[in-house]
Amino acid sequence: MSEEYASDHEHEVSAEYLYPADADVLDIYERDGTLYVDVATVCPECSDTLALSASVESVRGVDVDLPLDDDYYD
Repeated sequence: MSEEYASDHEHEVSAEYLYPADADVLDIYERDGTLYVDVATVCPECSDTLALSASVESVRGVDVDLPLDDDYYD
């Protein structure tokens, strides 16, 4: 793929080509009373790193043990 194509095309994202293992949370923040999450992932067409922003529409409990790093919170 040419560098020109990679920098000029629109990054169309689809859940069909996005995987949790290819994503990382960049930021969680509140703006105007709404909670937002920014996630980094890879464009499936050109492999550029993309930042996706999403507003939180619902919150529910889940049965998951997160691999939290205790040193991060000390």
